[in-house]
Amino acid sequence: MRYLLLGAAAIALSGCSFLGLGGDKSYDSYNKSSGYYGADHGHHAKTNRSACQTGQCLARWNLEGGIGPSFTVGGTAVTGDNTHDLPNTQINEVSMDTAYDQGWRAELGGSYALNPNRKITAMGFIDQADSSGAQNWGTVNGQQMTAALSDYKSKGVELGLRQYFAPRRAPLVKSIRPYVEGRLGATHIDDISIENAQLDGADAAAFNGAFLKSGWHGSAAGLVGVETPVAKYATIGLETGIRYTQGPDIDNSNIAPGSALSGSNLGGSRTSIPLMLRGRYRF
Repeated sequence: MRYLLLGAAAIALSGCSFLGLGGDKSYDSYNKSSGYYGADHGHHAKTNRSACQTGQCLARWNLEGGIGPSFTVGGTAVTGDNTHDLPNTQINEVSMDTAYDQGWRAELGGSYALNPNRKITAMGFIDQADSSGAQNWGTVNGQQMTAALSDYKSKGVELGLRQYFAPRRAPLVKSIRPYVEGRLGATHIDDISIENAQLDGADAAAFNGAFLKSGWHGSAAGLVGVETPVAKYATIGLETGIRYTQGPDIDNSNIAPGSALSGSNLGGSRTSIPLMLRGRYRF
C-alpha cells in the first residue's frame, strides 16, 4: 500500500498533462461566476485585482482551508505476530481502526495557479483520532491482557499538484468543477503510550508506558474532489481520497528485550480516508 500511494502521488506531481480541459461551454460561465480571472471577459472589462490590462488576468493566489472526519482504514497498532514465543503468552494483532475511533482533520494553506487548469498547493494540517479504549491484547503467562493506546495526534505540512477538469452541469448549483490531486508531506506524530493495562481484570501498571516515539515521518495522498462557486471570488467543495502516513519509531524504554511485549510496537503506520468540506478564496 505504501508504494502504491507514493507512486500515485509521484505521478500526479509529475504533471498529469493528459488531464487538460476540453472545450466545454460551461468553462467561461464558471470562470465568470467564480472570479477565476481578475475581471469578467468583456472587451472593455477592467480589473483592480491585478496589474493586467487585458481584463483576463488569472487570479493566481488562493487561500484555502478544510475540515472534516478522517476514517482510519488500514495499519497495525499492535504487531502481535512479531512478539517472542514465550510459554502461555500470545499477543494479538490489533489494527489501527480497532485501536482508534473515527478521527478528524483540519487544513489551512494556499495554492498558486500555474494556469487555469493546474495549481500547486501547500497545506498545514492537524489530524487526530481518539483512543477507542481497552482492547484484547491476548494472553501473558496465561492471563488475559487488555490495554489501550493513547490518542493519535499529528500535525504537519503537505505539498501537492492539483489538476482540474472541465466544469460540469449539476443539480441545485450552477456547475461543479472536478479535480484530482497528489500530495507528499511531512507529518509529526506525538508519542504513543500504553495505558490502563490489566491482567485478568486486575491492574497491571508495569505494562503502562512508552510504546512509540514522537517524530517526523513521510506521508502521501491521492485525492479527488469537486467545487462550485458561491461568490464572485469564492468556492466551496467536497474532497476525499486516501492517505498513507508512515509509522513512528519504536520506543523500548518500557519494554524489555525478550519480554512478553517485545516486538509488539513495530507498527503504527496509518491509512486513512478523509471527507473534507473545503473553501477557497481567490485574490
